[in-house]
Amino acid sequence: MKPELIFKLRVTAIILIAVGYGWAGGHFIPSDSPAIAYLFQAVVIAILLVLALGFFSIPRPKWALRGLTIFAAISLVINVANIIKGASGAESSFGSHNTLADLVPIGILIVSEILWLTLTIYAAPKTEVKTETHNS
Repeated sequence: MKPELIFKLRVTAIILIAVGYGWAGGHFIPSDSPAIAYLFQAVVIAILLVLALGFFSIPRPKWALRGLTIFAAISLVINVANIIKGASGAESSFGSHNTLADLVPIGILIVSEILWLTLTIYAAPKTEVKTETHNS
């Protein structure tokens, strides 16, 4: 895969993660929620923003790639757990109840996180195993 395509797909993943969190924040946080719920959502989006700005820097710092990869991995686990929690029928005022309206933003997040993680694995530098041959 060409580096230009990998870059475009990574940008797509970042945009979709931002869209997913914006949509999820608007959907899952009730209007009468305490300020801490809004603060938490703002912190998550701020972390994503800082990491994305680092990713768009030239030269691209390794901390941004690592940070986005860690962010995507943690977020993927949380979102899958949210779907499992919704499927279990656990009652809560927050999180997914697995309606279509719940699953769309979570689905966007999961697809974009898998895209990011797949590209990270695919674009990782390949190390060659050197074998020595001894001629006697």
